[in-house]
Amino acid sequence: MIRKLLILSDSHGKSQNIKSAIDKEHPDMLIHLGDIEDDPETVRGWLDEAAQVWNALHSENKAELKSLPIPAVFIKGNCDRYYTGDSGAGTSLKGAAVFDLNGHRFYCTHGHKQGVGYGLENLMYTALENDCDIALYGHTHVPFDDVFEGFGDAGESVHIINPGSISLPRGGSKKSYVVMTFDDEGNYDVEHKNIR
Repeated sequence: MIRKLLILSDSHGKSQNIKSAIDKEHPDMLIHLGDIEDDPETVRGWLDEAAQVWNALHSENKAELKSLPIPAVFIKGNCDRYYTGDSGAGTSLKGAAVFDLNGHRFYCTHGHKQGVGYGLENLMYTALENDCDIALYGHTHVPFDDVFEGFGDAGESVHIINPGSISLPRGGSKKSYVVMTFDDEGNYDVEHKNIR
């Protein structure tokens, strides 16, 4: 089970900030929501290195050990247009990703194609069309966390989260990322954190 999910976006080639967050959080999974402007295989390597450090420190408790390789999802942002999409090691940047995790269905996008700079309605309805209850986006470089309730035919809700930018914050925010932690029942907490 994924206990700790690290969500970040808009690193714009300043990948050392990603490494700092990985080394601090030791996540079970990572989602980068676009504008990485770097090779995701480097980030994958850092994830596995951090997991190995964690496992060495927690070797006496088998339940806390992390399985390798650490899963990661990389979304293609509008500034990733010069990246070829495949580093040769199998990591590609996706236009969007939909997947199930811990009893929730995630919709992940950079957000520029949904016009998130002008409002979140398109993103919310796209998530609902994909039967997702959690939608993650980047692009604006501004953290956001809110639940939109009572939409769609059955009055569904969508939890929409933007981790902000881990490298180039806007709107008075700080360099930030999100950590989602899950319990055994799939309940989760969302915490926005800052890079020092």
